[in-house]
Amino acid sequence: MLIVQVVPRAGKDAYKLLRYKVTHEAKTWDWSNRKKTRLTHKQKDRGHIEVGSAKGILVANIKSKNPADAFFLVEKFVGRLVAWFENELAAINLQFLQEEAPKKRRRRK
Repeated sequence: MLIVQVVPRAGKDAYKLLRYKVTHEAKTWDWSNRKKTRLTHKQKDRGHIEVGSAKGILVANIKSKNPADAFFLVEKFVGRLVAWFENELAAINLQFLQEEAPKKRRRRK
């Protein structure tokens, strides 16, 4: 699983900036739920991005339908962040986490 953390400059809120931009100005990104926490790309249905806020820091979990397509969502998302908010952002961090296998259930004898 991929996690993208977007750290804004002092006094900014990256989550609020993204919500406003996608809601009012974006042409290739759209919210797929009412809470505005699930972001989808209009070009292809390859998955979605779960976004949330942690004290102004934008946290985005990449949820691709196919593990090989995660690069598509990350590339488009990070590209848009840089294009839209270059002057408002301090850092963009990527974390690669291994997904844990589901625990095996023990059978009772």
